[in-house]
Amino acid sequence: MFSSSAENNLNKSHSGPSGVFSFTLSLGERGRVREVKRMISVKRSLGLPFFSVIIAFFLSGAFAGQGGAAAKGVATGAIAGRIMIKGGGPLADGQVLFYDAAGGPPPSPGKYERTPDIIRDIDAGGGFIAELPAGKYYMRAIKRLSGDKVGPPKEGDYVYKGVDEKGDLKEYIIQPGRFLDIGTISEAAPYKTDTAGRVVTTGVEGIILDTNGDPVENVVVVAFAKPSVNSKPVFISDISDKDGKYTLPLTAGTYYLRVRNSFTSGPPMPGQIVGYYGDGKPAPITLKEGEVRRGINFSVIKFPGRGPFSGAPQK
Repeated sequence: MFSSSAENNLNKSHSGPSGVFSFTLSLGERGRVREVKRMISVKRSLGLPFFSVIIAFFLSGAFAGQGGAAAKGVATGAIAGRIMIKGGGPLADGQVLFYDAAGGPPPSPGKYERTPDIIRDIDAGGGFIAELPAGKYYMRAIKRLSGDKVGPPKEGDYVYKGVDEKGDLKEYIIQPGRFLDIGTISEAAPYKTDTAGRVVTTGVEGIILDTNGDPVENVVVVAFAKPSVNSKPVFISDISDKDGKYTLPLTAGTYYLRVRNSFTSGPPMPGQIVGYYGDGKPAPITLKEGEVRRGINFSVIKFPGRGPFSGAPQK
């Protein structure tokens, strides 16, 4: 949570319209909305462009609500900006994805698909704002044409890769009590699937079937670091094709695999496709770097809404 020791204090500094604009925030719970309005006023008075901010965001649990990082006593900062389509308009109603650099390998879509640690919505003007635990992050953004809120990108979706002109991932440092404005980024572009030319050096492959032995398409295999259904997903596979085939690129390590409609964690909803790797209970699978395990097949069911397990054990 931002410090409440001096509720109305605001220290500002900037390096010009193209530079990073930083605020030191000292906020009380009742002063958050008022402070955001003051920040907008200050930026406008300095002649700096400001993204669209939804003040209601701060009134919701997404920023300072129960169960968030602030509520748990974790030191936090905030980051905001605007994502635009290259040569077009805003990445309206998309999502910005944050990856904690300390929580796993850097995202590398051409090699593997790491699941994001934090997801925030982008507004109609392309603007976003997010409170994050202090630390170093990588950032990407996506607008799915299907309207889905989760899952890997599909052909034609708009994606911002979060890389610089050299193709290296950009890093964003979130400092406790600091507000980081990254300005406007106009680099979102249509996603092009390149799985045919990709060489998977570490991972698993297989087929997803239902209990009748028919292939199941448009689902994913998700790798978890722990067996619990409530644990955080780490990697996600390509979407299964019409033959039920999937490929899940990974890094070396031990994982628990589940089939889901998306990479969400937690108990499934009734009617969702579910299954897990294991005989009667989730079992670990360990891979060495450079190892590809084939024939990791799944038998899945539609979750009936009750039962001791979240999916079907493997035969």
